[in-house]
Amino acid sequence: MSSSPIMAGQPFSPVSTKKIAEQFFRDGYVYIPNVLTPGEVSTLRERTDQLLDDPDLMESTNPNLADVRYVQLGKHQTTGEDLPFILRNTIELDQMFRDMLLREPIFSLAEAIVGTNCKFCGQNVLRNKPGLSIDRWHVDGEVHFPLPDSIERYDSRIRMRVMWFTVQMALSDIELIEHGPTQYVPVSHYSGRNPNNQENPEFEGNNPVSIFCKAGDIYLQDPMCWHRGAPNNSDRTRYILQSQYAAPWAYWRFSLCNRVPVEEEVLQASSDQLLNLLGRPRPNGA
Repeated sequence: MSSSPIMAGQPFSPVSTKKIAEQFFRDGYVYIPNVLTPGEVSTLRERTDQLLDDPDLMESTNPNLADVRYVQLGKHQTTGEDLPFILRNTIELDQMFRDMLLREPIFSLAEAIVGTNCKFCGQNVLRNKPGLSIDRWHVDGEVHFPLPDSIERYDSRIRMRVMWFTVQMALSDIELIEHGPTQYVPVSHYSGRNPNNQENPEFEGNNPVSIFCKAGDIYLQDPMCWHRGAPNNSDRTRYILQSQYAAPWAYWRFSLCNRVPVEEEVLQASSDQLLNLLGRPRPNGA
């Protein structure tokens, strides 16, 4: 990373790393201040603006990727206008995003949470201009291990298995509720359920907690912990870089096993049902 604007960084001590991981496993999230430098923050934010405002990239698609569009639009909460919101597939777009995956102490924390030899499984940047947010309470994707109504929750003596998780990196100050902080319901990853209320979700007496932070702070997120981005009702733009890391066993099963080559003419002649099962697009978009 010698010529990169991204620092190599240093891992935390083994004791600190273990303490952070234990808090993550217990609460479903953990906040860590003062990780990125001001120079890294400004460079990442400026590059994000360049890419999100690029009209060519706005129209770019790749049917072979999970996120087909490179720029995801968001609808303004009052005007209904579609605005550039999320920059996808970032590691293809600039070396600095690839360098962020190995930035310490982030990478060593990832290994502490999902295991040595962990794997990349996603990266994007959210640019929440005023009026843009993902303000619905949710888990990422679907509940991994849902419980029936007859079982209230997972036993707290069990460490919930983490297939993958997200590192959230603040690229702007988010100091007031009007700025649209990320919010979590602590310990809700033990619920085995989706959020129980869109207005004020609660789990075993734990109410939503807002992550107020400065640019350069990070926080780690279990995708099963109930969360949202509060509405950005301020006059400033909120920037969050997100990197996702997967446990090697999950990556092996859900990624490597899906790479078996199938000849293009075979895919062209395949049924829609088979293509859908294989997760492959029809060649040439036919």
